[in-house]
Amino acid sequence: MADDIPQDQNQTTTETTNPVIPSTDHPPMKTPPVQATPEQTQTPPTVTPTAEMPQPAETITETPPTESVPPVSPPIINIPALHYPFSGNFPVTFSFGQQSANEKIKKKLQEWGIVGHNGLDFGLSAGNEVFPCDSGKVIQSGDNGDFGTSITIQHSWGQSIYGHLQETKVKEGDEIGINKVIGLSGSSGAAFGEHLHFAIKPNNPDLANGYLGFIDPSPYLSLPSQKEEPKQETTETPPVQTPPIEEQKLPEETKPEPVIPQPEPTINIEPEKPAEKPQVPQAPQVSDEEIQQRVDDKLNTELEARRLKANHARQTKREENLMKIEKLIEVKKQINNDDVRELLHVSQSTATNYLEDLVERGTIKTEGKGKATIYHF
Repeated sequence: MADDIPQDQNQTTTETTNPVIPSTDHPPMKTPPVQATPEQTQTPPTVTPTAEMPQPAETITETPPTESVPPVSPPIINIPALHYPFSGNFPVTFSFGQQSANEKIKKKLQEWGIVGHNGLDFGLSAGNEVFPCDSGKVIQSGDNGDFGTSITIQHSWGQSIYGHLQETKVKEGDEIGINKVIGLSGSSGAAFGEHLHFAIKPNNPDLANGYLGFIDPSPYLSLPSQKEEPKQETTETPPVQTPPIEEQKLPEETKPEPVIPQPEPTINIEPEKPAEKPQVPQAPQVSDEEIQQRVDDKLNTELEARRLKANHARQTKREENLMKIEKLIEVKKQINNDDVRELLHVSQSTATNYLEDLVERGTIKTEGKGKATIYHF
């Protein structure tokens, strides 16, 4: 804007106005330039000031008052450096916040009420050892809805979750260290292949961040994990007791046998023949396309078998969760969506599906709408 004002107008404005200093709490406000009159644009004659001549009064530009807006402080997340939840090198197959072209995965994200993937997926095959990212206390171990067989650990800074396991090796209430094997990786629950789902949620999470309060673990993972070596038990060897000299029997004196000289053997030194290298049969050449096709066929076959097994286990687990909800209503007389989420450690949409299923079966009744909905017999 300053380039559009003539030079003499710019000088006049500088002499007749005071600069406006913006407040440190607010962004600086742009003050429109003062339009100079034709009289101001003329260059006045040079006059030597005297003590009798009056000085021109300073022109004060008033800035209109602005409303003070308190600054918004982001939540402070104090998380230490974390250990990788496995030992070895495994790539990230699905990153935090990532979207997927798979319609089944898209539908799952919508059911969970999240805008993208709320954790990290590592490409662990089934049976690999899983370690905690930090020391803490196990608050959940076993079946966990769409997470399948999972483990949740409470740390001083928040929680960490390890999902789709093959089996767990800890139970609720266990205090564990960073070198403890807590389970084996697998593909249980709503998993599309073998992998480890790892997620973290800090204390006082922002539940409206689009990921149910979970945050990206990548900036905090920097330490390796290693299994604790078992202590070797040392066995002491008892000392050998020797009888007293008086009790030791000395061997009887024997006459030395005459030594018969033997003829020296003749040694024929011949140069060693170089060892022949065994011929290794060459493997038949296979094209990259054929290898990829074999891998895809094997993967699809394994995925289909695991999907059928997971569906059966999921249906069994669903009936168990419905029975837990019914028992909770018997105790509390009436419940809401939050009670089910806390009981089963599931998302809001999954808890709603459980309650609607019981309503459709005629097992329970509902009152109210929206968040005020309650359920009872």
